[in-house]
Amino acid sequence: MDKIYICIKNKDDIIIKDDIKFCNFKDETKKAFALLSNMLDKIGIKFDINSIKYKDNGKPYIINSNIRFSYSHSKNYIACVVSDIELGIDIEDIFNISNSARCLYLKNVDSNYRLSWVKKEAYCKLLGDFDDEFFKNLDINKIKCNSYIISNDKYDCVCHYEGEKKIVLM
Repeated sequence: MDKIYICIKNKDDIIIKDDIKFCNFKDETKKAFALLSNMLDKIGIKFDINSIKYKDNGKPYIINSNIRFSYSHSKNYIACVVSDIELGIDIEDIFNISNSARCLYLKNVDSNYRLSWVKKEAYCKLLGDFDDEFFKNLDINKIKCNSYIISNDKYDCVCHYEGEKKIVLM
């Protein structure tokens, strides 16, 4: 796969197909996997929900596949990214970060706190490190990877990845 595919949808626009059997997932995760399924269908890859497993660190993967993916959901949106390299994505609706969260998690940040938060979350997903201490101490100025950033009046979304790939928005 020579590209990174990114798709962002409003949660209300994602339809869960009847032929995909979801078990004990939350609604947001069901919709994220439905979005993943739609993306894989469009690029010609068959998807079976039963092939998704989670590593010990909580990072999801597809067994017996070189496909890598990451997903994120916010209040109104779901973002998903697919490729054959390690990647991480995060999305957040527009909101204000509280002073206490800024002091605790964004110590070395002077402005654009929400985008900085999203950058940190996406990087943690790239690494598969979801430890609160790691997130708290992560300096966004020291993140060394490629990034694709979408920032508008509805949400901030960041995809971090390693390597060189063309980005395709779906």
